[in-house]
Amino acid sequence: TLAFDYAKNLKKGSVLALHGDLGSGKTTFVQGLARGLGIEKKIISPTFIIMRTYGHFYHVDLYRVETEKDVEGLG
Repeated sequence: TLAFDYAKNLKKGSVLALHGDLGSGKTTFVQGLARGLGIEKKIISPTFIIMRTYGHFYHVDLYRVETEKDVEGLG
């Protein structure tokens, strides 16, 4: 997939921001990206918990975030 191939060009510490409506395929893209980075765990949307961590790979969903206080405890 496009995301799988894109992952091969990422450098350590890269940050990607995806923007789109609900159901537009952002998590599907992240799943392909994670596979391209060698992450074998199942990647699921963090919509209701804001962030999921897979080793050094962070999947953050800021859809419900309105203020800085909403993310203060994430680390």
